[in-house]
Amino acid sequence: MKKLFLLFFLIFFSIIPLFANELNVIDLSKSKWEYRWGDSPFENAIPLWTKDKEASKEWKEITYPSNPPNRNGKTNIWYRVKLPDTLTLDPHFYVYSMDIIPEVYFEGKKIYHFGKLNENGIGKYAGWPWHMFSLPPDSAGKYLYFRIYSNYLDIGLFGEILIASKGYIIERFLDHDIPKIMVSSVSIFVAVIFLLSFLSKFVRVELFILGSLFFTQGLNILFSVKVIELYFFFPLLNEYILAVCFFYFPVGMAIYLDRTIKYKVPFNLIRRIWQIHLVYILGAIIGSYFGFYEIPSTYEYFDILYYFITLPILTIFMIYYFFKGDNEVKLITSSFLIISLYWVYSYLIAYQILPWVEYPSDIAVFLCLLLLSYSIVKNLNYTIELEEEKEELTVLSSTDYLTKLYNRKEIDVLLKNNENLFKRYKDIFSIILLDIDDFKNINDTHGHLVGDKFLIEIGNILTKFTRETDFVGRWGGEEFLIICSKTNKAEALKLAENLRNTIDKYQFDLVGHKTASFGVSTYMENDSLPNLLSRADDSMYLSKFEGKNRVRFK
Repeated sequence: MKKLFLLFFLIFFSIIPLFANELNVIDLSKSKWEYRWGDSPFENAIPLWTKDKEASKEWKEITYPSNPPNRNGKTNIWYRVKLPDTLTLDPHFYVYSMDIIPEVYFEGKKIYHFGKLNENGIGKYAGWPWHMFSLPPDSAGKYLYFRIYSNYLDIGLFGEILIASKGYIIERFLDHDIPKIMVSSVSIFVAVIFLLSFLSKFVRVELFILGSLFFTQGLNILFSVKVIELYFFFPLLNEYILAVCFFYFPVGMAIYLDRTIKYKVPFNLIRRIWQIHLVYILGAIIGSYFGFYEIPSTYEYFDILYYFITLPILTIFMIYYFFKGDNEVKLITSSFLIISLYWVYSYLIAYQILPWVEYPSDIAVFLCLLLLSYSIVKNLNYTIELEEEKEELTVLSSTDYLTKLYNRKEIDVLLKNNENLFKRYKDIFSIILLDIDDFKNINDTHGHLVGDKFLIEIGNILTKFTRETDFVGRWGGEEFLIICSKTNKAEALKLAENLRNTIDKYQFDLVGHKTASFGVSTYMENDSLPNLLSRADDSMYLSKFEGKNRVRFK
């Protein structure tokens, strides 16, 4: 037992230092950084500037390795930092981003690069990923050198700069990325629902706009997730996707405001805004694809256009509509104001006016999504109610109130449709006209309520014992008319006889035994609907004249 306890004691205290090291992280942004403008000459593939002494006057100190003074159009720079004397277990260097093509040297040897620099220190843009690489085992207390080329507004490193184990860095990714993955997934899912709803019977442009807006913003969040790059490392494609999504937001926002807010806007400013930004997207992507300029430069002009022109104009209108509009308008403007405030916040961080932190894009988009989804669902519910009321009115306008069969107006329409089919395709059809024998006696003996109930029962019998292709309607009073599509004389007579026999054998409530007289007629070449109806009417009265409860054809 003592041996087991001793073994447990030794294992426990040997593991603690391992966890202590593994959890340790070094914030290298707080270290002493130095910079030197220009590009180092090389000798035997070794940059000579990496041989400079620690106290070299050529290297100038900088608080953070980005955008040193006196750039004056320069595109090449070197940074260096002395690593701490004690590093973490499995030390890896991590930086959020570098602008824009970096090479990293240790003791004169290149240990990491992204993109490719030629002999003149010039390279072609290859994307904006995060960077992580393993530090050499003997690197503690020694200098790390960064050779950087950038023709972009910024030059240097950006965001957090850490030394930690690879496992710790990936765990840190997951801590930040899981909420983003969740929000982006929900955003894309809701976008798909909106787009499918647009393609369904609710063909509303607002659904398409909102769907495309949330689809692009969902992609924007998803493709900014760092863990994605571990499995989907196509940095240039990633940047094109992010650029389209990033540039599309003011387009979607302005179109949605233009479509949903029905107030008059001076000079159609909101419409002009989304049109200009849409042209900008096309110009940015097409121009960079064909090599007229690189995608990073399009962000500079977009920032000027959006932050100094578009955003102030839209914000003024949104504040105005917020106070003037109804509750729905307040919801819409509030949601876009949240996103706009987030954009201002991200701008202040991007231009180092505020301290760097991870952008809370997932929170901003999620809040906007909640508000806009509530608004659009509320509208859809209202639309569904209108559709249901419209369908109900359509049914009421085409059916008989008492029997729920087709009314005279709808029967006329159906007769005309069948006549057109006959003239075009020679689709023969027949009609059956029937009248209840001695119906007046029912009303006189039992009253009109019983008479109404009897007519309902007749309607149910006719509906039940006719075919699905037949149209049964109330012609007027106690007369009923059946349109038999694709039915000749013999088939129509057989159907009429079956109906006559069914009614004859049926025992009605209170009324008991009743009969009906039938007249049948078939549409012929060079015929007309008035003639068809007249022949059916004549044959029905012939049935009455010959003793009722029979079928006659003319």
